[in-house]
Amino acid sequence: MDIVPTDTRDARQRADRERRLAEHIASATKSLREERDRLAKRLADLERQLANLAAGLDSPSAFATSGDSGRRQP
Repeated sequence: MDIVPTDTRDARQRADRERRLAEHIASATKSLREERDRLAKRLADLERQLANLAAGLDSPSAFATSGDSGRRQP
């Protein structure tokens, strides 16, 4: 078995820790980006639904039909 100097072993361990940390950060960054994209899509869907609901409220037919007296019924 080869004897590895302590400095070399420490450098390898440090490099390995840094590599694992970099991989973890890259993975976390990817997950956060995916979550951000998912939430942005959901927000766009909700905004579209709200716009559709608002358009329905602005429509006169939402409250009265041709046979109504023009009053809203609760």
